[in-house]
Amino acid sequence: MEPGRRESGPPLPPGPGGILPLLLSVGLVAFLLVGFLTMGTIVEAVRPGGFDDPMNLLLVGLVVFPLAIYFGLRVDPAGFDTLRTGLAAAPVRTSTASFGLAFGLAAVLPVAEVENLVNHVVPRSVEEQTAMLKLIAFDGWLSQLAKVLAIAVITPIGEELIFRGIVLRWLRRSYGRLIAIVVSALLFSAAHLSLTSLAGFFALGLAFGWIADRAHSALPTIGAHAAFNAVPFLFPPDAADVPGLLPAGTEEVAHLPALWVAGSAAACFVLLYLIWWSTLRRE
Repeated sequence: MEPGRRESGPPLPPGPGGILPLLLSVGLVAFLLVGFLTMGTIVEAVRPGGFDDPMNLLLVGLVVFPLAIYFGLRVDPAGFDTLRTGLAAAPVRTSTASFGLAFGLAAVLPVAEVENLVNHVVPRSVEEQTAMLKLIAFDGWLSQLAKVLAIAVITPIGEELIFRGIVLRWLRRSYGRLIAIVVSALLFSAAHLSLTSLAGFFALGLAFGWIADRAHSALPTIGAHAAFNAVPFLFPPDAADVPGLLPAGTEEVAHLPALWVAGSAAACFVLLYLIWWSTLRRE
């Protein structure tokens, strides 16, 4: 570390230790998943279409994420005593937030290619591919707005406040930085319930966990996550129809150009370095 600089943010108070923080973290993720399944069933009865209907997805997210966050804060009383600390929502520098946003965009191609490689071993089902294609297909402005709100706004905010806010803070206080980042990334990837996406989301969870830990805040990862999720909606379908980037709707596995993946991965490492630099406080 350069002279005259130190890591920003106060140290976290020690946690209870033992297995309790891990059990609470697993329980919170289970609560989130059960909430989605339960609310999905209820909404399906009122508005047939399930999660294929973007309005249903939006409605479920607006109910389940706040409930899961409330549950997490209630389990840890200190979360309500200091709400900003409980959610790891401390303000950050504009540079840190900007680099986080850019990281989310740069991570799209490497994560997509990791999924392509895993797809050779654990093929993505045609049903899963069809559902993903249906989700990103343009089917009217109102539907598109609901998709963007659900996937690029509500989901990043909810998931980051849970995984990089509550869970990471619980684990970090009791087990230290490395274990907290790894375990929170494992829970994050497992919560997506997709074997094909497991490795890609785990890598993304590691990066997001490191960023949140460096910044002492989940705000930069909310921006990064939102940027990552928004990519399929930023371009017209023809422009985004790059082999290996989006599911093809067939059993054949396509791959992204190696130069694109290498360049994006290099950009990710540069941005992580810039985030490290921007989170150093000058004395």
